[in-house]
Amino acid sequence: MLELDTKKNNVAIDLDGTLLDSRRRHIVVLTDCINSINSTAYTPDDFHDFASYKSQGHTGLSYLKDKKIPNEEAIISLWIQKIEHKKYLRLDRLYPNVLRDLKRMSDRYNLFLSTARANKSNALWQISESGIGDFFCDMKVVKSRGNVGLNKYRAIRSIPLDFVIGDTEVDLALANYAQCGFFPLNYGFRSTRYWTKKGLKSYNAIHKIITTQL
Repeated sequence: MLELDTKKNNVAIDLDGTLLDSRRRHIVVLTDCINSINSTAYTPDDFHDFASYKSQGHTGLSYLKDKKIPNEEAIISLWIQKIEHKKYLRLDRLYPNVLRDLKRMSDRYNLFLSTARANKSNALWQISESGIGDFFCDMKVVKSRGNVGLNKYRAIRSIPLDFVIGDTEVDLALANYAQCGFFPLNYGFRSTRYWTKKGLKSYNAIHKIITTQL
């Protein structure tokens, strides 16, 4: 990890949906859980619209209800248990140009990774495997239960943040708690339409934030 430079501004960056494309993982885990609970033989292609559905701010539970999949609560419970297993984490991929963009940002800012996971050990393993850990001054892995935005803030409140980059309302909440700027991304778990409804301009690439706003 990099050392803190007090002359630089401080930036918190989310992980899932911001740096890591984990949409495939979510679809595969959902499929496996449905088949396990209901003894069915679905494939991930049968739920190809799951990520886009969630990008409008909807939940996995409502998705199953809309699809009329039985035992939806048991499926979501099993999904929560499985979603962070290494077997599935290996399906994640860095979004294009993430390493380049992190290098450019780390030259100008103190970067802090902020993510919510139930399994901290597996999260740190995945960060190491992806090769992004060296760009950050610190990495905050917080509990994914309760008020997650507040969890993120409490983990990083000793650092005076200048802005947050992320893809969901949890990252917006972190920025609000920290009373700093927020740059929403629209290619992860929330869409352009979602952010527009909230009155926020969103971005489809981190480098566009770097080149036009920072």
